[in-house]
Amino acid sequence: MQYINANKLIYTAGQIENAETLLQEKILQIGLSEVEVCTLKGKSCIILDFGKELSGGVRILTFFVQGNKTVRLRFGESVGETCAELKDGEKGYGATNDHSLRDFCVNLQNFSDMTFGQTGYRFLRIDTLSEDTVLALKTIVAAVDTDTRAELGSFECDDSLVNEIWNTAAYTLRLCMQNGFIWDGVKRDRLVWIGDLYPEALAAHYLFGDIPETLNCLDFSMKQAPLPNSINGMPTYSLWWILCLKEAYRVSGDKAKFEKYLAYMQGIVEQIIAPCVSEDGTVCYIYNFIDWPSRYADGETDTDKKEVERLAGVAYLTKLALQAAKEMLMEFRRDCSLCDELIARINQRKYEIHIYKQIAGLGVWAGDSNDSMQETLLHDGAKGLSTFQSYPILTAVAGLGNYETALSMMKEYYGGMLSVGATTFWEDFDLDWLKGSGRLDEMPKEGVKDIHGDFGNFCYTSFRHSFCHGWSAGVIPYLMETVVGVKTMGAGMRRIAIRPHLSGLKHVKAMYPTPYGIVSIEHTLQENGEVNTSISAPKEIEVIQ
Repeated sequence: MQYINANKLIYTAGQIENAETLLQEKILQIGLSEVEVCTLKGKSCIILDFGKELSGGVRILTFFVQGNKTVRLRFGESVGETCAELKDGEKGYGATNDHSLRDFCVNLQNFSDMTFGQTGYRFLRIDTLSEDTVLALKTIVAAVDTDTRAELGSFECDDSLVNEIWNTAAYTLRLCMQNGFIWDGVKRDRLVWIGDLYPEALAAHYLFGDIPETLNCLDFSMKQAPLPNSINGMPTYSLWWILCLKEAYRVSGDKAKFEKYLAYMQGIVEQIIAPCVSEDGTVCYIYNFIDWPSRYADGETDTDKKEVERLAGVAYLTKLALQAAKEMLMEFRRDCSLCDELIARINQRKYEIHIYKQIAGLGVWAGDSNDSMQETLLHDGAKGLSTFQSYPILTAVAGLGNYETALSMMKEYYGGMLSVGATTFWEDFDLDWLKGSGRLDEMPKEGVKDIHGDFGNFCYTSFRHSFCHGWSAGVIPYLMETVVGVKTMGAGMRRIAIRPHLSGLKHVKAMYPTPYGIVSIEHTLQENGEVNTSISAPKEIEVIQ
């Protein structure tokens, strides 16, 4: 357990003395004669800022408390969340205690040292509830349970914003690596979602190498959904399970470890995919989920074109899963004829994509790119990006030759979150939310939109919206694969191709972890426009430039 002091007082109200002492680093032991204490009298409140999103609770050292000993604690990923109620008819779900308690009352005691809470937060609000309360606090520190393993992979370039985006994505993912699994969020969605795992696992592999969390998640979800059930209750997440399995095998290359997954993978192809691919190539499941921004909304109008594009996205994702399953079956010398048959059916259908960037990105990834997809991907720059689908969208934009545009879109979109105080990346984000909005690290103001409480959609409206969501880390594989140009050839990582696209950057340094050690890569743009590349790799690895 790590303990972190608050670094700023955001707000105080009521009779409070010496509040600034709560920012001081002190011995974490309560004594009988404490001198430097913060005293709250009557109904008072204080909001502390710990500087960045954290995972854990708070440790409160109380010198004495008189009168009503009950205080209310409210954890928040934004200042606004610490001021919100659990239910708010004007703001959707309100704040909620879903998945982890973030708003609750506790009793403090004289000469006590107690830890409360287990959630994702940056800010803490403490309210005394009675006029007769006198509360003297020695200190309040964050009790943090963040994963501490070393980051073996790294990225650094001559653009400070790009560096900050990489580092913030890495930190977001680190917070979500909990208890041997990768959660989607540390406040809400403390669950194993297999579609969401795909960008999370890719990012984790580039940061930490071959980690156990990926297979732990695949094992857990497989046992939770015996066939013919779908992973997480969604057929498309069974497709992502196959894609995650293939990526995990690409990193490991250990056939003995992966043999046990083949029967389940074949079962997905036979029992979930095959019945839903018609003879003319149309693909339709009982629930056609790609991501939240492209999901059908209650009361939505003009849905015909959108529904066609959603079905196109499901077809592309199905084709990608079948291609991955085929690769795995061929690697293990198993029959892949059903995969071939289903892919051939899907290839009969061609789609025009004019609305959703994420669907266009999946189409390019599946090898079905056309002019409509390129136009959609480039329309309005970063508007329409999705945190969950950032990896296929940005990779598709770059893959169509628009490398500088892809990097610019990433900077505009992810930089938008950073511009309002984000220290981790969110479950969802729309650039339009920035218009007229304040910062998440400031008190809500009348006439100014609350970037947290006034936005969000579907199941993540208002403060239920997670501001630390692991699936947003897809920018890490995008930067490593496209900008640095790393591509693993085959399973086991013995052959690696390096084909950089600096995308307007002039200097890039990266460390890429493999089972045999670190591959160090450095690219420098020369005055003549050529890129000078320096590579250092373990002797077991063949590097192709």
